[in-house]
Amino acid sequence: MYLIEQQDEALNYRRRHSGLIGVSSKVPIRDRAVLSLVYTPGVAEACRVISEDPLSSFELTSRGNTVAIVTDGSDLFGLAAGLPEAALPLLEAKSVLFKTFAGIDAFPICLDQRDPLSVVETILALTPTFGAICLDHISAPHSFTIADHLEKGSNIPVFSNQHHGSAILVLGALMNALKVVGKQLNEIRVVIGGAGVAGIGIARLLHRVGVRDLVVCDRAGAIYPYRPYRMNWAKAYVAKESNPEHRRGSLAEMLRGADVFIGVSTGDAVTPEMIAEMARDPIVFAMALPTPEISPQEAKAAGAAVVGTGRSDHPNMMDISLVFPGVFRGLLDSGARNIRLRTLVYAAEALAGLVPDDELHADNIVPRIFDFRVAPTLAAAVVRAAKETGEAVHDVEPEEVAENTLRYVYEGMPTARTRPAAPSSAPRPRTLREQAIDLRRRYNGVLEIRSKIPIKDHHILKLLYVPPAALAPVAEVQDNPGVVYDLTVKENLVAIVTDGSAVLGLGDIGPQAALPVMEGKAVLFQSLAGVEAFPICVAERDPQAIVDIVTAIAPSFGGINLEDISAPRCFEIEAALKERLDLPVFHDDQHGTAIIVLAALLNACTLRGTPLEEVKIVINGAGSAGVAVARLLLTVGVGDIILCDRRGIVHRGRQDLNRVKEELARLTNKEQITGTLTEALVGADVFIGVSVAGALTQEMIRSMAPDPIIFALANPEPEILPDEAKEAGAFVVATGRSDYPNQVNNSLAFPGVFRGALDARATDINDAMKLAAARAIADLVSPKELSRDFVIPGALDLHVPAAVAAAVARAAVETGVARIPVDPEEVAARTQELIYERIQR
Repeated sequence: MYLIEQQDEALNYRRRHSGLIGVSSKVPIRDRAVLSLVYTPGVAEACRVISEDPLSSFELTSRGNTVAIVTDGSDLFGLAAGLPEAALPLLEAKSVLFKTFAGIDAFPICLDQRDPLSVVETILALTPTFGAICLDHISAPHSFTIADHLEKGSNIPVFSNQHHGSAILVLGALMNALKVVGKQLNEIRVVIGGAGVAGIGIARLLHRVGVRDLVVCDRAGAIYPYRPYRMNWAKAYVAKESNPEHRRGSLAEMLRGADVFIGVSTGDAVTPEMIAEMARDPIVFAMALPTPEISPQEAKAAGAAVVGTGRSDHPNMMDISLVFPGVFRGLLDSGARNIRLRTLVYAAEALAGLVPDDELHADNIVPRIFDFRVAPTLAAAVVRAAKETGEAVHDVEPEEVAENTLRYVYEGMPTARTRPAAPSSAPRPRTLREQAIDLRRRYNGVLEIRSKIPIKDHHILKLLYVPPAALAPVAEVQDNPGVVYDLTVKENLVAIVTDGSAVLGLGDIGPQAALPVMEGKAVLFQSLAGVEAFPICVAERDPQAIVDIVTAIAPSFGGINLEDISAPRCFEIEAALKERLDLPVFHDDQHGTAIIVLAALLNACTLRGTPLEEVKIVINGAGSAGVAVARLLLTVGVGDIILCDRRGIVHRGRQDLNRVKEELARLTNKEQITGTLTEALVGADVFIGVSVAGALTQEMIRSMAPDPIIFALANPEPEILPDEAKEAGAFVVATGRSDYPNQVNNSLAFPGVFRGALDARATDINDAMKLAAARAIADLVSPKELSRDFVIPGALDLHVPAAVAAAVARAAVETGVARIPVDPEEVAARTQELIYERIQR
């Protein structure tokens, strides 16, 4: 009854907080000056630096302190072929443990893939976002295949929790248990029950440190060379290094006379009679979860001298959360790219050494999870191993890493390695570039993972973060997949996906260099609408491969925001994802730009006194933004649009057009004029630039209709500067920059769009939702406020996200794409609450 009450309490905590983790900004966005450093135009400076030196991404973004916790859900405590979503509550808990004990930002990635080579390709494609990979709950033998290929193909460390983590934990505990019973490592006989990833990983490490007599058993009994049944390549591999006498038989037969039993299998697999037949003072590690192979009480009654389990409600809790925070802290701080045998051994020795000899006894062979010395001590040991094996990239001392980690635990100080800003040689104001770079270097990026329910005592630790109560949501989601929205961050989480092929006005700079923009975008999501958003920078250019990758990671997210992907590939990717996923998929460069341009244009045309249907519009730039703007303007009835690309005016019959431009050629340029941008602008009322700096001249503006509207939106440098445009006769001028009036910035659109879509659990973001968002933004500029320098709300106007969210949610319900009924007014109120909670935090 008590356990059931605990589980209910744990589930209620998760429901109240929508999971255990969130994504937050390290830098509060309090004014336009900070916004210009975190996002445009300052973010472009960090992108340029990383483009020239990709390794600087570890310093100028959160990458150097961020770990991907990756699973396919195939090995979830006996839930064979578990749903990947079912692992999300468990990975969230581990993310909090990473943060609490080592200051590491760990992000859960649940993969909807089972083919091991496909998993490898997906994870390799994600590496530009992360500093290390933690594989978790992937069944054997695929787990070994995946780890082996990733170690060979990745330039960041790959650590398997059940393999490496369990091996370190068992070796450290065994060193101390042997002291208690007075036996030696090279003289004992060890039996391992369970030939999955943990059992084989433990066997491999024990063999390498000198355990000579070791047998691994699975459901079919002892594993031996050439066993003709229930074998796979990983079992065949371990057969070469174990069972030197080629013994055959059941687990019960193998345990006769054994000194040590290590269970990583299933509950109740061992009986008291089996323990009674072991050697004198046997050591029993019954680590199966949630039910151990034998209860500690039964094992002790049968003669076990030392007993350990994986549960928090018994002495000697052997949980890998003792291991992975400190190991990853050492890997990240040393810059190690590979994990060597010495890494594992030094970590195990450090773990064992945390229990002094004068405190060592049968019920105290491993430190408690709340022993805050553990992660710093293991981190120092890993750094020492990395330096001795030549794996360390950073010149850092083990003692320094331990001190910094302990400082984080007690004081909340950053642990990531930072480099102070370069001193100025003269007392002059710092440039925008210097400020933007120094900000990111000081904070190691602007994004972090936060714990919604901090671990403050043993009650919360046992309730939410360690077995058995922590496993309750796993079974809950497995039985009813829809509740994953209620119990995890998925309800409020968006992936910001890019391949770095069309970043701002910088072009194809690659995924690492795109990461600062995606971090800035995530900060805006959270700051302006309370949406948790996380960057996913993909090292892949094939559209179908990108679709496969995003589909694979989708179980972790409630929505997908595509970003800075070049045209025409972006159209293909978005369309395919909309077909394959039942999540809102939104390419912000297309639709965010279109929404905000339409909102500004509605007000500019009102001010000019010209109905939108009567204006002649020239769009320069036929990439994703230009195409989407044209399509949305056609939807609202603009009949005279001319689209231009690098080769001039888009018209029917042009031989070099792609499929998308051919479609627009049929719908625009009704007079089918030809020529360049110069010819297109003659007599035009509106110029919308989503192209490159300097594309528009004063002479071109003078050739337009009287009082032309100029939207020069290229970033970071516009097609023409506002002062030059006004001097040439422009009536209204807008740019994409925060340091000029009328900033036409997507940040006015995408936070509220996703807030409304997520709150309605929409399966799509359709045209009706986009139009509703544009009109909501335009309506926030009252007739009294409307002026040439104020046709659109300011980027930090906190009324905007709530209004947009309400309009989008209403349109979602009305068009039938909402999964749940929502009251738009309640959506608006919740959005305001989330925004102000963020400000107060």
